[in-house]
Amino acid sequence: MKWKDLIKDYRLGCPKDKKEDCKGRNKFQRDFDRLIFSNEFRKLHGKTQVFPFPESDFIHTRMTHSLESVSVGRSLGNIVGEKLFDDKDSNIKANEIGSIVSAACLAHDIGNPPFGHSGEDAVKDFFNNNGEKYLEKLTLAEKADFQKFESNAMTFHILTYSNSKKTKNDGGLGLTYPTLASLVKYPRLSHTKDFNKKAKSESKPGILIGDLYNFREVADSLKIKKKSESKWYRYPLTFLVEAADDICYKIMDLEDGFKHGLVDYKTVDELLKIIIKTEEGKQDINAFENSLSNIIDETEKVGYLRAKAINSLVIQVANKFINKEQEILKGKFDENLCDVIESKETLEVIEKLTYREIFSYKSVVEIEAAGYKVLPDLLDIFLSAAQTPDENRSNKILNLLPDEYRFDYEECNYQSILSIVKYITGMTDNFAVDMYRKLNGIELPNY
Repeated sequence: MKWKDLIKDYRLGCPKDKKEDCKGRNKFQRDFDRLIFSNEFRKLHGKTQVFPFPESDFIHTRMTHSLESVSVGRSLGNIVGEKLFDDKDSNIKANEIGSIVSAACLAHDIGNPPFGHSGEDAVKDFFNNNGEKYLEKLTLAEKADFQKFESNAMTFHILTYSNSKKTKNDGGLGLTYPTLASLVKYPRLSHTKDFNKKAKSESKPGILIGDLYNFREVADSLKIKKKSESKWYRYPLTFLVEAADDICYKIMDLEDGFKHGLVDYKTVDELLKIIIKTEEGKQDINAFENSLSNIIDETEKVGYLRAKAINSLVIQVANKFINKEQEILKGKFDENLCDVIESKETLEVIEKLTYREIFSYKSVVEIEAAGYKVLPDLLDIFLSAAQTPDENRSNKILNLLPDEYRFDYEECNYQSILSIVKYITGMTDNFAVDMYRKLNGIELPNY
C-alpha cells in the first residue's frame, strides 16, 4: 500500500470531485466536528465504561474514554505525520495524520452496547440460544452478523448507513474514507471461515454483510489490499487508533482503581514509574522526580504519574509505528503496537491487576450481570413483536419503536432484525433499564 493512495479526502456518498469550503480546518477535522455534534456520540455519555455512574463524580463513561483516546490519538498521529510527511514535496500534510486518527478515536466506541464489557457477549449469547429462532430465514452470512455480534462492525454501520425513512442521501454521516478505514480494526466479514485468530486484524469480525458495499467502496478507493473476497489487510492508521484506545483504558482503569480504593498508591507508583523510566520513553527523569516530590496529595501524584506514563507510551508507540512502517504497508505486521513496545510487560501486569481487582468489584459485576438480563429480554420483546405485528401486545410494543427502526419483518428480515439490534444496543444504560422495567410491568410511567 502507498500513502499517496491511502490519504485521500473523498467522502462516502459524495462525488469524488466535490469541492468543500474548509476555512480554518481540513476535511478530516470536519469529520471530527460532524461526529462530536452527532446524536450517536452524545449517547456515549450514558454508557458505562467500567464502573457504574453513581459510584463517583470521577467515573469514566464511554464518552470521557473516547475524548481521552482522542487526545492520545492526536499526539500519536501528529508525531507520525511529522516524521513521515514533514516534507515540502509531500502531498500529504503532517497534521492530517493527527486529524484522521483523532476523528477515528472519537468515533471508535459509538457501536458499543450499554452495560460495559458484557453488552457484546449478551447480544451474542441471545442469538446463539433463545434468539436463534428469529434468524431462521436469514442466510448463513446474515446470521453470522448477529451470532458473532461485534461493536466495531456496528460502529462502521452506524456511521455509513443512510436510513431511507430519514434521507435520500447516501453515505450516512458522510465521513472521509481515511477516517472510516481507520475505524475498522477487524477488516473481515462475520462469516469468514479461513481466518487466522493469531492475526490481530482477523481475530474478530468487523464488517457486516449489509455494509460490504460501503466498505468495498472505501477499501478500493484507498487501494487497501485484499487477503480474500471476505477479508482485507488493515488500514495502517488503524494501528494508531487501536493503540490510543489501549493506552487510555489500561492506564485510566488503573487510576480509577486507585480512586476507588481497589489499588494502593504504592502499586500504582511502582508500575507507572517503570513505564516513565523506559529507555524508549525519553523522559527527563530528574525533572520528573523533582516535580513529583513537590506534590503532596496522593490523588494528585497519581494524576501526574498517569500523565507522564501516557506521554512515555505515546513516544514508544509512535516510534514503533515508524520503525514498522514498511512492514505495515506491505501487510507483514499484524500485531497490537502496545504488544511490541518496551513497556509491553508492564502493561500486561497492569491489565491482569485491573482485571483481578477492578472487574471483580461488586458494582462492576452487578451492572455486567444486568446486561445479560436486560439486553436479551428487550431483544426478545421487540423481535417477537416484529414477527407477529398483528397481535394486540405486539402492536403496542411496535408503537414504542421509533419509525426509523421499523421495517417489515417478512419482507426485510435482515434489515428488520438489524434495525432492532441497533436501536437496543444504541440505548444508554438508564434508558435500557427503564424500558425493561416498563415492558415487564415492574415500573409504570409517572408512578
